[in-house]
Amino acid sequence: MAKLKLKYRYRLVIYLLILLTLLALFFLLYVSRQSRGYSISALQKELRDAVVLVEDSLSIGRRPESIILGGGIGFTLIDTLGDVIYDSREKDISIPDNVLSTSEVSNASSSGEGSALRSSVGEPDTEYLYYARRCKDKIIRSYSKFEISRPAQVEKGNNYFILIAILLIALILTFIYVLRRLSKPLSTYSELVGAIKDKDNGNRLSEIKFGNDELGDMGKEIASTFSQLEKAKKYKQQLSHNIAHELKTPLTGVRAYLETIINSEDMSPEQMRKFVGKAYSQAIRLADLVDEVSTLNKLDESSELGKSDEPLYKIEEVNIKSCLDDILEEIGYKLEKSNVTFNSRVSSRLKINGNYNLIYSLFKNLIDNSIEHGGEGIEISLVAGIEQVSGEGRYKINFTYTDTGKGVPAEALERIFERFYRVEEGRTRRTGGSGLGLSIVKNAVAFHKGTITASEREGGGIIFKFSLYSLDKEA
Repeated sequence: MAKLKLKYRYRLVIYLLILLTLLALFFLLYVSRQSRGYSISALQKELRDAVVLVEDSLSIGRRPESIILGGGIGFTLIDTLGDVIYDSREKDISIPDNVLSTSEVSNASSSGEGSALRSSVGEPDTEYLYYARRCKDKIIRSYSKFEISRPAQVEKGNNYFILIAILLIALILTFIYVLRRLSKPLSTYSELVGAIKDKDNGNRLSEIKFGNDELGDMGKEIASTFSQLEKAKKYKQQLSHNIAHELKTPLTGVRAYLETIINSEDMSPEQMRKFVGKAYSQAIRLADLVDEVSTLNKLDESSELGKSDEPLYKIEEVNIKSCLDDILEEIGYKLEKSNVTFNSRVSSRLKINGNYNLIYSLFKNLIDNSIEHGGEGIEISLVAGIEQVSGEGRYKINFTYTDTGKGVPAEALERIFERFYRVEEGRTRRTGGSGLGLSIVKNAVAFHKGTITASEREGGGIIFKFSLYSLDKEA
């Protein structure tokens, strides 16, 4: 990975150098064009002045041979037929047979003046600038070798070129420094990829150090998300294993009782009824387990997709007292069988906007938990009080649920809401508990935006304190 990082870094440096080179070439081309244009304009002005000087000198009667222009400028006198009358440098340059055909003379003949830049016939490697003007009965043409001269601004700007070169070098060095700083996260991300691929990635992910910038925050977010996905994966694997294990127990019981009935030809009706009853009990347990798992899955899905257009649970007005009465009607026989007393101090006018089925399941699982694990002859009490939520325009109901059973060890209180967790493995299996009841309770409370805690009751037993918020009804 280090080699890839270096290649990436130097590739960016090469791209920068190419860009700077193109900019420098463009700048040089621009300066060259500017210098050429300036040189043509300056020389053309000199040639125009030379033609004026020749015209003035001839007008006062001076002979052409006596006119000296200087500065390497020569002149030619041409009649209207295109014949050369005189040329100041006739020996040094070749004159075309018919100068009237040249562009500068042709333009001067037709429009008064003209100019042209071209190579001389005798000097193909040397450019000459020509300027011609019609003067009465003749055409005066001046000419000179063309050499590019930089304008005064460019001449004065030589120091600026040096400064620009220094700035370019400084820019390249700065870019390399910044690039090295920016490429540092690449090694961190390489380490992150390696940790993700590693089976023992949990420890490695926690050891990676990310920078305190946007890239570092992004890396932390990726590592955190992957860790959560890994935890969710392991949790689902464990959950699937536990569900399969829990389903296997009642299924094995049902199968065993039915096989006994099928294979026992001389079984009495009373004994057969007994085995059928036990198989039925196991089937009920199996159905309850499936319902509990389904409830938890829906709660998980609701917490993940609760903002969707199709809510998974209907929000309606729930009368808490009526809900408790329905529960007691269903499981009243369990309370009588275990000699459990249920005391409720809940007003018949206490109502809340929530999901009836979840609230029903919440209280039923709490009571079932007390009956199954608290022991016989215990007392259950439930107290409720309404509280206005300041600043939100809503209210919540605070509940305190207490039983006088044998309670839960202090070290187990933090885990009793975990799925399939059992304080007493053997006893729970005998009483038929799935280990999902209190997990459903916690998730039902969370659905109603509340929290729940468990603590030891002085003198024995357990206390659950939780709150349910009144939710907004569906439109």
